[in-house]
Amino acid sequence: MTDRDQRGSEAPEPGDRLAQATDWFVRLRADDADVEDLTRFQRWVEENPENAAAYARVRQSWSAVGDQASAPEIMRGRRDALEDARRAAHGRWDSSPPRWMRPAIAAAACVLLVVASAVGAWVWWSRANAGVYITGVGERRTLTLVDGSVVTLDARSRIQVKYRARERLIDLDQGQARFDVAKDPARPFKVRAGQETVLALGTQFNVELVADNLLVTLIEGRVAVMPEAASSKAEPAAQIDLSAGEGLQVRQDGKRIRLPKVDIARVTAWQNGKLFFDNEPLASAAERINRYAREQIQVDPSAADVTVSGVFNAGDARAFVEAVTAYFPVKAEQTSDAAVRLSARDR
Repeated sequence: MTDRDQRGSEAPEPGDRLAQATDWFVRLRADDADVEDLTRFQRWVEENPENAAAYARVRQSWSAVGDQASAPEIMRGRRDALEDARRAAHGRWDSSPPRWMRPAIAAAACVLLVVASAVGAWVWWSRANAGVYITGVGERRTLTLVDGSVVTLDARSRIQVKYRARERLIDLDQGQARFDVAKDPARPFKVRAGQETVLALGTQFNVELVADNLLVTLIEGRVAVMPEAASSKAEPAAQIDLSAGEGLQVRQDGKRIRLPKVDIARVTAWQNGKLFFDNEPLASAAERINRYAREQIQVDPSAADVTVSGVFNAGDARAFVEAVTAYFPVKAEQTSDAAVRLSARDR
């Protein structure tokens, strides 16, 4: 029995590992890269710390081009390096290449290192962007993050931004936000909300926490949604992939409901100061109204599940109260100058 038989498989040589890292670097920047490629890449990185180190070396050197990346000679060098890497790695390393091919593949990998590091030691991913962003009652805010991604925060919302070398992580603690993600497959863009994590490439999606429920709506591209706790379980994560126009609702009890067709215009109407309700439980409708209004609406448990429909101007709590008390079995009681209580009306 050979040493290779005893080990089960031959450990990659340093040059082979660098070639694998180069292949991933090229693959993730292809126009047809998708979430499945990203999840497979993450598994490869987690298999061995040396995989992560090899990829970091390729990416760090490539990113070292930095502010000079737009220079014509650098653009040509980057383009040629990628083309050389694509040709050398065409057969992919999923089936191990013969030894006579390895020097060529490793050489192609080194092209990436040489072209990039010749420009300088400026490393883009080391620029940290972290912070907490909060909006108040009636306030909407648009943020452009360091990678070019844009976050639009709804009123009374809170996010925490944690950009790292291998991931871009956003925690949505409350409220609602729209994410227009800049494409960087090597650093997945993750949004954690409730007990779920949304994993994205370059795409656009909306995430809302309301009445202890989570609603994810995909506007463009593709995302994967998985339970935050799944990573600690022995079984694979219950991942749900969404395509444009689809949504996912996660209720307080953990039940996940896929929404095959979502009205994107209605979901994103909050950005234009409009709120659409279509058989919405009164409790969650009032919570949305409260994001914009100084006069807060309190909903008694007796009326929490009354479903309401209509279109309202964000911030016009008085019009909302008048409408629901006129058309639904609900009554209102002014409890203070800044609060009104809704409860079920006797039939």
